[in-house]
Amino acid sequence: MYLSDTKIQELIDSEVLLHADASNIGQVTYDLRTDGFYINENKQSEVELGPGDSTFVSCVECVALPNDLTASVLLRNSRIRQGLSLDAPLYFPGHGTRLFYRVTNVSGNTITLDTSKGIAQVAFQRVDGMVAHPYHGAFSDELNFNGLADYSDVYAGELKKVENKKEEIVNIESRIYGNVLALFAIFAAIFTLVNVNAGGLSSNITTVNFVALDLLIIGGFLVLASAIEAFLVKDKDKKAYLPLALGIVCIGVAVYLALHQAACA
Repeated sequence: MYLSDTKIQELIDSEVLLHADASNIGQVTYDLRTDGFYINENKQSEVELGPGDSTFVSCVECVALPNDLTASVLLRNSRIRQGLSLDAPLYFPGHGTRLFYRVTNVSGNTITLDTSKGIAQVAFQRVDGMVAHPYHGAFSDELNFNGLADYSDVYAGELKKVENKKEEIVNIESRIYGNVLALFAIFAAIFTLVNVNAGGLSSNITTVNFVALDLLIIGGFLVLASAIEAFLVKDKDKKAYLPLALGIVCIGVAVYLALHQAACA
């Protein structure tokens, strides 16, 4: 059962709801004021959320809940229509803390939030009976945002796995683009070799110069393929250095043959 406006006023008077402004009391809720926004645990007074972006919000108000009362943070109707979504815990009996929640932009537009305008409201529910074990957990007495608090070690592995998967996806995408461009380079090299060799057969070019020209073309395209891979593939373990080495060898041999032929002439 939600507490009425008169009961919420009593919570303010008895310092269950702290740092409150009585003018923010509604019929069965209290309009929370924004203290700040947290992005990567850095506090800001204003934040710009693109589509899909989230931020944690700290409130001016704190609670010191007795053993027969819970609190729920709810999104205001105007913010729902704006395109925000809210996630917040159920604050248990015995919990003393500043009120925190997370908002996410689920719209297709950018939403700018600042501390001057309210976002959420809190409602209180009376528990049927006194709880035997009041809340005393990782987020007790949290007046400043603690992130994952004592759960950092618990979730660190999962967060690392998510980051690794994200990195793998980025690397896979880069390798696909790299492979496509490398294939184009191979087809271009074959086309160039066919044209050069067809033209060389009808000219008086020497065999040595003919071989040197082919090696120069092959080496140039191998170096080009290596350059494409170097720019697109971010994972150093996946990079192949053999094409670069072969390309340099081919160019070196071609230069040597050309110089040797010139010297003999």
